[in-house]
Amino acid sequence: MEDDKAFEKGLNNTTTAYDLMLLFEKIAQGKAVNATASQAMIKILLDQHFNDVIPAHLPPDVKVAHKTGEISGVRHDAGIVFLPDGRKYVLVLLSKQLPDVKAGIQAMANVSALIYRHMQAK
Repeated sequence: MEDDKAFEKGLNNTTTAYDLMLLFEKIAQGKAVNATASQAMIKILLDQHFNDVIPAHLPPDVKVAHKTGEISGVRHDAGIVFLPDGRKYVLVLLSKQLPDVKAGIQAMANVSALIYRHMQAK
């Protein structure tokens, strides 16, 4: 949610891909608070309803525990992709100043699919 009054005062929530990677790695490893809390977080993240980036071009049986975010010209998606063989990986895709949001979403979904295919081949 954008807070226009706070934004005008120079106050804004920010993050980095590295910060999100660290957070999702801790969740994936069961170390975000503890194993029970991490599993509860994964359960919530698996219920994400906006699936147009990381999971968009993945096989339908692949589970993705992820969190999306969007504000004007910005789309983000970060999460844990669970491979069919039991392995998992963290993926963070951030964008800003997208002149064409739909094209940006499609490009990020394509990147996700490329990474998935690479991880499957390993």
